[in-house]
Amino acid sequence: MNWTAWFYGSADAGNLVTIDKTPLSVWIMGLSVRLFGLSSWSILLPQALMGVTTTWLVYKTIRTTSTPHFALLGGALYAATPVVVLMSRFNNPEPLMGLLVVAAVYFAVRAIADDRWRWFLLCGAALGFAFMAKQIQALLVLPSLILAVLVLGTSPLGRRIIRIVGGFAMLLVTAGWWVMLVELVPESQRPYIGGSPGNSALQLTTGYNGIARFAQFTNHDGVAAPGASQPLPDTFIAGFSRLFNADFAPEAAWLLFPSLACALVLLVLRDPNIRSRYSPVALIASIWLITVVGVLSLAGTMVHSYYTFSFAAPMAIVLPLGLHQLWRSRYRPVTRLIGSVVIAATGYLGYKVLEYSHDWPPGWQVLLPTVCVVAGLLWLLPSRNRRMAILLPVALSLLAGPAMTSLYTVNTPQGGTNPLSGPPSAFDGSLSKRFAAARQGADPRSLQLAFGSPPSPELVNLLRVDRRTETWAAMTVTAQNAALYQLESGRPVAALGGWLGLDPVPTLDNFKDLVAQGRIGYFIDQPELLKMQKVGAETNAIVQWIRQSYDQTSVGNETVYDLAGKQP
Repeated sequence: MNWTAWFYGSADAGNLVTIDKTPLSVWIMGLSVRLFGLSSWSILLPQALMGVTTTWLVYKTIRTTSTPHFALLGGALYAATPVVVLMSRFNNPEPLMGLLVVAAVYFAVRAIADDRWRWFLLCGAALGFAFMAKQIQALLVLPSLILAVLVLGTSPLGRRIIRIVGGFAMLLVTAGWWVMLVELVPESQRPYIGGSPGNSALQLTTGYNGIARFAQFTNHDGVAAPGASQPLPDTFIAGFSRLFNADFAPEAAWLLFPSLACALVLLVLRDPNIRSRYSPVALIASIWLITVVGVLSLAGTMVHSYYTFSFAAPMAIVLPLGLHQLWRSRYRPVTRLIGSVVIAATGYLGYKVLEYSHDWPPGWQVLLPTVCVVAGLLWLLPSRNRRMAILLPVALSLLAGPAMTSLYTVNTPQGGTNPLSGPPSAFDGSLSKRFAAARQGADPRSLQLAFGSPPSPELVNLLRVDRRTETWAAMTVTAQNAALYQLESGRPVAALGGWLGLDPVPTLDNFKDLVAQGRIGYFIDQPELLKMQKVGAETNAIVQWIRQSYDQTSVGNETVYDLAGKQP
């Protein structure tokens, strides 16, 4: 509806406040809507195409160092990973970030092979644009890329360092131009940068999407703390075990243990078929996987279960490469035993993940581990002549759990702040169980924070009436609520204080000026939410001023204040 809102990534067409990310993924969605109109199809088509293209790049990357069979396995593993299927069917920055990061890995592998400038520059550009999609999270691959070039590059060390600096310069340009431009534009001429305490894109990058991701925001009264992006669990759990709990495990943990084991195999066990100790792809993917798993394990309360998307690609690369290396070394009994244990242990991990839900097909909790154990026993066979007779059951055992989860995912409508893969969890305290209770009305706070309160038809019709001077049909509290009003009415509806009402925008004085100019139609109150959810000082002051200055009316089942009406 508004090109300025499109450029800044505003959460509303009136340009009050932006989303809390750099806007590259929003640009693609916005262009798709401009071309095809607003619909689920126009939003999700680019996401699905990104997922397909990333799968192809995973195959191409593995193919630079392995056979077509193992490259196809890697592509299949990526495409079947539940969180990949979930995000490829959802409006989030992850698919674009994943595509660009895997492209950067492919370009880095090519750079190591022939040392041309273009590959280093393409790698830097891909990472920079990935940063424009999801900021710091996109750069978790960077240490592995630099290490691989320094260790495995074929040109003199000085030349490699110069090319790394050149690629890094390209990264800074492609990642930082939008941030710099926003910093240079006067605050009065652009929307407030959501998620930053001082209306700064640089603060957003280093704070909310940087250091704050490692902070633990705690509370003692059941109220979401500043920085928390979703309803907080009763107890905060960090560490490696987090990735295997009821929220995270169904997304991508099915193959996390065998992938980490294969990463160690690639780092420790020498491959007799290559001249150097490591292949570039193996070294990059192994360090990348370990880095992402470590970061997600240490992240604070500002973490969603779908962040596991970040280790889907390195996992899909490491696992077939590690199995390939074990296969080529299978003339040694100890190597066959390692491979057998890795494959069979996948069944145990799958069994534990299946315990979180009661909605799996009957017998699946026995069948999946059985298939994995049989595949592990087949791997022990010393014969090399029946390769496909062994590798096909192995591939089936690895793909079965993720594929079944993904079948549930594609048949389940998704929405809100934290989409989830697979069937609903029966585990107390899990997000899926909490969200199910919210949808049934048992947890109204989680409903509003995670999904938004569905607007009544009467209020939607009221908002559709344009009273000419209005920039915003209405304002309300929390972006989830504002989004539903905005989508249903087709008119700009802004969230006071941004995402959770914590940003100081607008100030009370600014808000009074906007009301005096007739630019705000209505205020939609959320009294029950505001009793449970703390908001920023400015948002709270505005709400109190409205309640004291205007008469409330009920429209449908909502409390509304007509800000264009006369103050009492």
